[in-house]
Amino acid sequence: MAPRPDDPDDGVPPQGADVPDGGDPPSDEDVWQGIVAQLGDLDGFDEKTAAGPDAPAALDFPVAPWVPDARVVRPAPDLSGRDWEGSAQFDDAEATVDAEEHFVPPDPGPVLGGDPLLTMAWIAAVGMPLFLLIVVIFWPTAPAALIQAAAVVFVLGVGVLLWRMPNRRDPGDDGTGAVV
Repeated sequence: MAPRPDDPDDGVPPQGADVPDGGDPPSDEDVWQGIVAQLGDLDGFDEKTAAGPDAPAALDFPVAPWVPDARVVRPAPDLSGRDWEGSAQFDDAEATVDAEEHFVPPDPGPVLGGDPLLTMAWIAAVGMPLFLLIVVIFWPTAPAALIQAAAVVFVLGVGVLLWRMPNRRDPGDDGTGAVV
């Protein structure tokens, strides 16, 4: 497989690269040494003169509290929000709010509703297809009368549910959806 013309690892140095005459391209170590030599001596480096005369005295970005830096101006600690010690104070405040608001949720209604006909219709509409599925899978030689009776019970259940549906809207319901 031939290397692509734009592949940097094809063994040919890019144009403008320093390649000794008639030799190999410089090794990574030689390139690194050249970069380090360009840095120069940093012993006499002064941050004030390097930053310029208009440089701010303090850092403009947040610095972690444990970082020792003389240039960081830290605000005086002021206790606010969650800084206070107060599990007992928190408990007292929570008890006060509970006493003022005192919300007691209403008792939940019965699980199966108060209308036994509606409950039986839902059981027939949901249970009979599941019953028929189980019968077809595990009892393929079931009598036809059993399957027909289950189908009739299903149709009656769906019929009762459709019959019990509301046939008109409430006067306050304008069809716009939930009211906030």
